Amino acid sequence: MCGFFGFQSFEVDRNEKINISKKAIELLHTRGPDSNGIELDDNDNLVLSHNRLSILDLSKTGHQPMVSASGNLSTVFNGEIYNHLNLREQLFNQKKFNQWKGTSDTETLIQAIDFWGIDQTLKKINGMFAFSIWDRNSKTLYLARDRFGEKPLYYGWIPQKECFVFSSDLIFDKLFREIHFDINDEALNDLFHLNFINNNYSIFKNIFKVEPGSYLEIKFKKNQIPKINCSKYWKSENLSFIKNINKNENYTLELDDKLTEIVKNQIFADVEVGTFLSGGIDSSLITAKAQEVSSKKIKTFCIGTEDKSHDESKYAREVAKHLSTDHEELILNENSIIQDIPKIISNLNEPLGDSSFIPTYYVSRLARKKVKVVLTGDAGDEIFGGYNRYTKLKYVSKLYKLPKFLKKVISKSLSNLDEKNINRINNLIKVFPNYKKEFYLNEKIKKLLDRIDPNLDFSEFLFSFLINNNNLNLFEDGKKFSKTKIMKTFDRQFLNESIKNYSLEEKMMYMDSLNYLPNDILFKVDRASMANSLETRAPFLDKDLYEFSINLPIQKKINRSKGKIILRELLNKKIPNNLIDRPKAGFSIPIGNWVKNPLLDWSEDLLSKKNIDKSGLLNFKNINKIWNDHKNGIDNSSLIWSILVFQNWVINRE
Repeated sequence: MCGFFGFQSFEVDRNEKINISKKAIELLHTRGPDSNGIELDDNDNLVLSHNRLSILDLSKTGHQPMVSASGNLSTVFNGEIYNHLNLREQLFNQKKFNQWKGTSDTETLIQAIDFWGIDQTLKKINGMFAFSIWDRNSKTLYLARDRFGEKPLYYGWIPQKECFVFSSDLIFDKLFREIHFDINDEALNDLFHLNFINNNYSIFKNIFKVEPGSYLEIKFKKNQIPKINCSKYWKSENLSFIKNINKNENYTLELDDKLTEIVKNQIFADVEVGTFLSGGIDSSLITAKAQEVSSKKIKTFCIGTEDKSHDESKYAREVAKHLSTDHEELILNENSIIQDIPKIISNLNEPLGDSSFIPTYYVSRLARKKVKVVLTGDAGDEIFGGYNRYTKLKYVSKLYKLPKFLKKVISKSLSNLDEKNINRINNLIKVFPNYKKEFYLNEKIKKLLDRIDPNLDFSEFLFSFLINNNNLNLFEDGKKFSKTKIMKTFDRQFLNESIKNYSLEEKMMYMDSLNYLPNDILFKVDRASMANSLETRAPFLDKDLYEFSINLPIQKKINRSKGKIILRELLNKKIPNNLIDRPKAGFSIPIGNWVKNPLLDWSEDLLSKKNIDKSGLLNFKNINKIWNDHKNGIDNSSLIWSILVFQNWVINRE
């Protein structure tokens, strides 16, 4: 795992290019603290810089930028190619190449591209990655990103400097302080509706992300904006044509075998590897597999909190004891967390409204004291149907079918319903004979009913559960704040002809794999771990495992009120059911309560008119109403946190 930066310009002189690259190396230090390097090419028009976190081949033969044996290609690479030894074997068998200088997967990658070309190589490799390739002969730059978007890659044209830039993180505004980077209204619209920035947007206009499963081909000509061509080398929906043709009934055994090979490949490194262990299904299964294939005790790491309603550390402790891992945990003290939060979220060079970034940061810091690499359970939910929203779809469908007049009554009754009134309703329910506690109007049920809008069609109704429920315009007059474009993106994905035979649950899982997974979950884990110079690997995002999951019958993913059925079946063979069979909790902190109690002063300052007005984009009056409603018991946690993170980001840019 590393970080890199690239810069192309016919106008900026050599010395300035080098100075900018040195500054980039400083900004990307935590992504690669072990070594760094700078290379100039194309008559000094192109510069590549690299920060290395040494995982494979710790010697100098693994340093970057790296040049191919032919001398034609140069690369800066971030990530891991898990099947790189197999690729070396293929190259040898085809009598193409066997003159290796070292054992790094970077060397494997650049030699494979030199012989097979970028398109064929990308289809062969299995891993997480973002990289650039400079082809001297064709004067072409390639930028590529892995299938699911585990590793970030930003790029853009900066007209004020007449330069093209690309990097592992969004650092361009810090490199070019003299340039004003306009905030992207559409990205901000995404952030406040979804808590993450979707598609290939960045928070800045004209700065983009390479899309997962894609590569760019860029040609440079003097006095011209670079010509960029985008190619998709992998589309998950293209796998749907083989759906459910696998007649093998023993899916659990097949999954067991696949995970064994995947974890064996991903635990391979020249440094020690551990796992994140929350005690949930996904991390417990990955940890169990890691312990199976390891010759020594696996180091496992967990974070807990003093707030028992958000603490799962005791379950992780029990799983670790059963598996005999070398377990470490940190129970976070609320007071110390509160003091750290402003500094922790300042590690985000681009805003993210997911408060679980904070515990992810802490567990990464804990793990980095003992290991350089951890395996995680990320993506188990999206691939095997773990989120509650999948299992609740049948109830959502029934709600949609309610008579229109009844929907109007519910919608009107629930508007601005605060915590005090919810308690009153629950007390009234208690009076009735034979009442059942599950009928209480808790926050989850209120969220379900809150989305009832008699004017929505079915797909819009479904998507409303993915979006913060707010009807106020958060932007200043003249700026467009709307969920319409987001809904259109979701609708286009939902109606994709390639997934027309998917069940409703599978369609939602597919959409999450395109949106929520890369732009929230993987973004969060990458930034939190890289801020602590820790590499994370996600076995569930193995290419072959994903294809296996696509072919599974839906009953092996979701059955009645439970998800991840096949993972549960496999885990039951390794860990007693009583240790892991409990309601899904998530990796969370009570952020809604914190911002109006111990973090109140910090929140009030960020949401003051003086600070709200700094971006010139936000409507203070409406944001103030949302904030006051939250303090008075109407839960606006998700939206408020996204606004606070954005405000913190704006102020830190000054």
